[in-house]
Amino acid sequence: MEDISVTDLIQSFYQTPATFDEGEEQARLAVDALSHQFAPAEGVSVRESNLGELNAELAVFDEDGPIVLYFHGGGFVTGSCTSHRHLCSYLAKCVGGIVYSVDYRLAPEDPFPAALDDAVSAYQALIREFPHRSVSIAGDSAGGGLAFSCASYLRDSGEPMPACIVGLSPWVNLCTDNESYELLAEVDPLLSAEISEWHSKRYLDGMSAQDPRVSPLFADHVDFPPVLIQIGDREVFLGDAVLMHQKLLQAGVQSVLEIGPGLFHVWHLFWPALKEGRKALAQAGEFISRNSG
Repeated sequence: MEDISVTDLIQSFYQTPATFDEGEEQARLAVDALSHQFAPAEGVSVRESNLGELNAELAVFDEDGPIVLYFHGGGFVTGSCTSHRHLCSYLAKCVGGIVYSVDYRLAPEDPFPAALDDAVSAYQALIREFPHRSVSIAGDSAGGGLAFSCASYLRDSGEPMPACIVGLSPWVNLCTDNESYELLAEVDPLLSAEISEWHSKRYLDGMSAQDPRVSPLFADHVDFPPVLIQIGDREVFLGDAVLMHQKLLQAGVQSVLEIGPGLFHVWHLFWPALKEGRKALAQAGEFISRNSG
């Protein structure tokens, strides 16, 4: 597949803006269509698996390499192992190991705490399967926020913590009051306050968006493992991602923040045609490998 420029890709987003008028099922089909557009990474095997009672997929580059549990994005309403198969396969290659992705339950059929319960359950199943190996957790967008919420639950429960956490364009605050939503509205080709609220209302189901279990920006981050956050400077999530990084540092966490110039929400998904996506995933893979021990 030939590379495309960031500028051309962003222009294509503006030409075909996202719409949610047809409801959740159509939105899910549209997101899963990424699997038809992009193939898994060369040299990586992908097969069906399970983590406890949850359906999962396993992307393997090296059985003996680092292990990652990945939570897909999609605003807690869309996304699946299918939609993120190509991303997880390339991350497995960059890590030089194994990436598990999991089909956690989606809203509005299953609002909070379903996604968090499934994320924790998947992690617990994985550390039971590999009791003598460390496991890192990662995710994009809502899945990135879910990774942080999962870590908070594990710490508070006294369970083994992940080796590190990687958030790709993480959605860490379901409130839409950060000034980034206004300042970057004209340059973000994918997200807006309206789109964020369409998804969050389905997941929250009436609970407060300030609850730290759904918005990990408001959680306590003491004793977190090393963290990597990657965010584009054209994302309305930028302000909250920066605040998350600052709060992690204040809590004594080894946090690294990488801001992609000119980049949009989860540009990593387009790695087969976007060199910036390959570079970012390579950096994420190196971070995970370095912290996996």
